[in-house]
Amino acid sequence: MSKRRLKAEKGFPAWSLSGSRRREGLRAGGWLRGQEGFRKGERPWKAARAGACGERAAGFGKAALFLFPFLAWSACTEIIEVDLGSMDPVLVVDARLTTDTASHVVKLSRSCDYYDPDLAGTEVCGATVYVTETGGKRFDFVEDSLRAGWYRSRPDVFGEMGKTYRLHIEADADRDGEKELYEASGTMPYIPPIDSVRAVYGMGMPPFYMPDPSRLGWNILLYAQDPPTHDYYGFSFALNGHTYYDSITDIFCFPDMFTSGIYLKGVPIYFFADSSASGSRRVPPLKEGDTATLIVYSFSEEYNRFISDVKEAVSTDFPVFSGAPSNVRGNISNGAFGCFALYCVGRGSCIVPPRPSLPLF
Repeated sequence: MSKRRLKAEKGFPAWSLSGSRRREGLRAGGWLRGQEGFRKGERPWKAARAGACGERAAGFGKAALFLFPFLAWSACTEIIEVDLGSMDPVLVVDARLTTDTASHVVKLSRSCDYYDPDLAGTEVCGATVYVTETGGKRFDFVEDSLRAGWYRSRPDVFGEMGKTYRLHIEADADRDGEKELYEASGTMPYIPPIDSVRAVYGMGMPPFYMPDPSRLGWNILLYAQDPPTHDYYGFSFALNGHTYYDSITDIFCFPDMFTSGIYLKGVPIYFFADSSASGSRRVPPLKEGDTATLIVYSFSEEYNRFISDVKEAVSTDFPVFSGAPSNVRGNISNGAFGCFALYCVGRGSCIVPPRPSLPLF
């Protein structure tokens, strides 16, 4: 019988290689996979080799599955306690002077360890606090008998635009029995007058809000002339005399790098959508006859930087993209934390009109 006929009887195609190569594949243990390879048109020795490698891989996988429970059982964790140490307490100052006629407050406290906070004794009592104005006027701050660490001025105190003020604090922050001197100074900035405020019903207006026909609500619009100087503004909102968004992390900051010297004709500062979830709504729904008040602040450069640093410090960090954490920059001398804030306050109000049948925007 010829070789060609023998191959045909054994199921090999007529174009396959010699019997020696075929026997080599059989000895490799890949007879069945070799047959499948022949039927698919592969070369016999490659198919046989693939079959042998597949059997070895399967055997290795079974061994790994058998050993995994023992490896997991034998694994252990070790708790390492790092001694972070501690630092001497540092004075923390929260002092504000505005153009509002009111009793202004200076809050004094001391720092504590992050992982072992003892907040009960952080108030700084028995300090001497006062503010001097250009020209020699002095405002004394008296310690509050009901709030430890709070120092209040008289209720008729107010700051004036363009004048320089200096804060003086004598306090024993490190508990060594001696008072240290802390100071800060700044100039009260200028604030432009507000021409008017309007409440307009419709979609959110650009540039701060994207128009969405499915979300309708009230836009609070500002009309005012921004002077050509470089200023730092902030906004909060009051509804029927109750103020919202006035904390340092909620104030809407508005640097005028794009509006300097321009008349602000109906700039939307706030948008209150009707579709806001009642559980997450911070401002009650606006209705006809409500008094809506837009509160405008003009910050000093130091205080604007302080607000920006605080917001960044309390925001959520993404470890891959965030920078290394650092202390919030302030303007208090002698290594103290905090800021002596100087800012003007302006207000504009309007009565919420009846809701139109068709949105105006």
